[in-house]
Amino acid sequence: MNQILSLNQLTSNCEPLSTDALAKAFCNGALRELQLTPKPGLVDQDNSGSHYDLDYEIMERSVKLLELFYRELLLLEVPTLDMLQLKRIGIDAEQRMFQYCGTNTHRGYIFLSGLTMLAFRNRSDLRSGIIELAHIYFQQQIEMSHGEAVRHRYGVGGIMTESLLGLPAVFDHALPAYRQALLWGNEERAALMVMARLMQVIEDTTSYHRCGIAGINQIKNDGAYLEKCLNDGVDVTLWLRQCNAVYREMNLTMGGVADLMALTFALHELKVCS
Repeated sequence: MNQILSLNQLTSNCEPLSTDALAKAFCNGALRELQLTPKPGLVDQDNSGSHYDLDYEIMERSVKLLELFYRELLLLEVPTLDMLQLKRIGIDAEQRMFQYCGTNTHRGYIFLSGLTMLAFRNRSDLRSGIIELAHIYFQQQIEMSHGEAVRHRYGVGGIMTESLLGLPAVFDHALPAYRQALLWGNEERAALMVMARLMQVIEDTTSYHRCGIAGINQIKNDGAYLEKCLNDGVDVTLWLRQCNAVYREMNLTMGGVADLMALTFALHELKVCS
């Protein structure tokens, strides 16, 4: 049946998922994003994009480290959630990442997937749960990061605003676009559609940090062109590799897009009942 179901419809008849299934889905989401090739400015099976301190093997190692983070997270009692304990688990995960990978690999995804996993465990309205947890987290968050600096300099919300609004880039754009594109019968092109849509709608603070407004405009324009080509059935492989060369020259990347792509793939796996 060629019908796109809402998230509520998709979850209404599903049995509660085990902790193993939850952890596996979020790990699989990160792995699927990594495997998607080519991706401009991002690590993939072709090359390291604009991340000269990373490569595919390092990122694959980082994905494997995520499982322990999720298992520790799933031991927390959501109704009596201790935000300090949650932050400790997240910091431990980041420290393992630096210890075994030597650099910042999945830091953004650790936050996003952790937030979403805890909200998912409530089994109430997922987006409301994300919003509630995000408000609690950011009320206590005072660390000055690159993202925070970008928000002040350019007046953009970045992932903080995205989280506080319940991840509209994922639920209103990426997931519906992915499920619609899957009707083409080509999972790879459907995954590229997720990237195209996210490139157009998110305020990626990593892009602002590296290349300012020019960088974000480049990504938005490329995302719109990519979506058009995908809808027209055009082979985009060569064009994406050319884009990657441009992004490498500009030192432009889109880590926020990558994190939300991974989250989209994870949620798709969790929400579609067999």
